[in-house]
Amino acid sequence: MMDTLLLALPYYVCSVAAFGTTCIAALSVWRKIYPRRILLLAAGCLCLGVSFFLIAATAGAHGHIARGAVAVSIRILDGVGGVLWLTWLILAIRGAVRVEKGHPAGG
Repeated sequence: MMDTLLLALPYYVCSVAAFGTTCIAALSVWRKIYPRRILLLAAGCLCLGVSFFLIAATAGAHGHIARGAVAVSIRILDGVGGVLWLTWLILAIRGAVRVEKGHPAGG
């Protein structure tokens, strides 16, 4: 019993962190602290949080669920979560970098 809990603990911690990030990001957009593009990060973290939870639930020899039953779901959630996170990252970089057109040198 204790071995299964130790195997699952890191994934439960990551799951709680991802769900917390989802809540904070959504709340900050709702309160107009951050722009709506952060909702992509929230959606990505939600997918990753569910994925971590499924990994934790299948940890150990006698997990709550057989890993084979949810392996495809885990891969899909990781793929979608990763793409959403990368999309948010690209938009955040584009929002942070400003290019100003100046006058040509010597003119």
